[in-house]
Amino acid sequence: MKKPILHIVLVIFIAIKSFAQSNDQCYGPNIGSGSLNAKTMIGCVPFTVEISKNDSVANGHKFIYDYKGGLPTNPTEMPTFTYTAPGAYKLMQITFRKEDGKELRVCGVVTVLDTNKLILKPKICGSKVSLEIADNKKAGSLPYDYCMIDWGDASPLEKIKLPTSSVSHTYTTQTDKKISVKAHYEVEFCSLNSSVDIKFPKVNQPQILVFEKTGTENYAIKFNNFSGEDVRILGNNSLITTKLGEIGQQKITFSNTAKNVCYAIKLENNCFPNNLSKEICDIDFEVFSTETSNELRWQKPRPETIKDFTILKNNDVKLAGQSTNYIDTDIKCNQQNCYQIKFTSNETAFISEKICVKNSLIPCFTSIPIFIPLAFSPNNDGINDSFTVFGEAEKFVSLSIYDQKGKLITILNNLKESWNGENFQIGIYPYRLKAKNQENNEIELIGKVMLMR
Repeated sequence: MKKPILHIVLVIFIAIKSFAQSNDQCYGPNIGSGSLNAKTMIGCVPFTVEISKNDSVANGHKFIYDYKGGLPTNPTEMPTFTYTAPGAYKLMQITFRKEDGKELRVCGVVTVLDTNKLILKPKICGSKVSLEIADNKKAGSLPYDYCMIDWGDASPLEKIKLPTSSVSHTYTTQTDKKISVKAHYEVEFCSLNSSVDIKFPKVNQPQILVFEKTGTENYAIKFNNFSGEDVRILGNNSLITTKLGEIGQQKITFSNTAKNVCYAIKLENNCFPNNLSKEICDIDFEVFSTETSNELRWQKPRPETIKDFTILKNNDVKLAGQSTNYIDTDIKCNQQNCYQIKFTSNETAFISEKICVKNSLIPCFTSIPIFIPLAFSPNNDGINDSFTVFGEAEKFVSLSIYDQKGKLITILNNLKESWNGENFQIGIYPYRLKAKNQENNEIELIGKVMLMR
């Protein structure tokens, strides 16, 4: 029992030392020293300190549970207080001596220990499991002193002093295990269990599950990291990047500017008969606008044996095509369309980037049965006094007229309406026409009209 008692003293001494302040008024001239009685001054978060008022020579007990220096302010008569964050807190008690009414002060330190779980990162190689143990405590919190490891195979508990970089254990059978780690302080407060499940790999080679191109030069690889080993990303057999490994399904993102590249993952340690996955190759997908279509181009997927090849348009429309190009003629002027290619190769799902194009090369304004004059003269001579649009009424949608600064002046919603230009100066005024062409597709036409006098 001596070791825990000494440790408590050490913890409180360190905490008190951290409170050294020039304006500390726990004691001072004409201030007497009282006695502070609490059930315990150390515990784990959330921790409730309980004060017992058994000071027989004083009365009027009041408390400041987080005294930070200076004149005592806002004391409370409540004899209990709950701390919700770990740390060391100075507790001040203020009383008055029964005999002469003299003020008495006394301070103590309440130590609130953290209860965060340990971070466990296992790595599996054959029958050997290496376990990295990290303390996940907030900065300034007291770390755990040691942990007890239950390896899940009926072997004796193993006590490990913290901090430690890594510990290992060799199993006699490669059956699934649950490793439990219980963190402790020497003072026997706030012990906490952390655990991790171990599944020994039943495969001989790592496998990329999903290869996704998320941008022009950005990629994401998803795979099951059965061993937890660190991972190398290879492109055309050259190292692209190295990432830390973690047990379970892992997603790695990276960038590469090179084109026509085949990618693979390689585990750092030789724990599989083959530590290198099969390749999945980028197809360098591109989309171009022409005056008659949107043209899609890509490299022929490698290896050539692929499944479920799909070209998606606007997320859900499937286009028929499996060569290295596709011409989409089902488009409209200034209409945005998005394309994406998906397929399976070497049991890996390939997802290309989504490429969106707005085709502005296709002529927009053919076969519009609407006539718009180039100028008008609102001078009350009875000739062309207003800006009037002519044509098929059912094809007209609207005409918006703007001033030279781009501010909307008026909107004509049918062919019976016109703009007389009243109170506006001579000049050129932009407009935006919305109408339907002969195919009954709505289009826009931007133009200008001259106002004359």
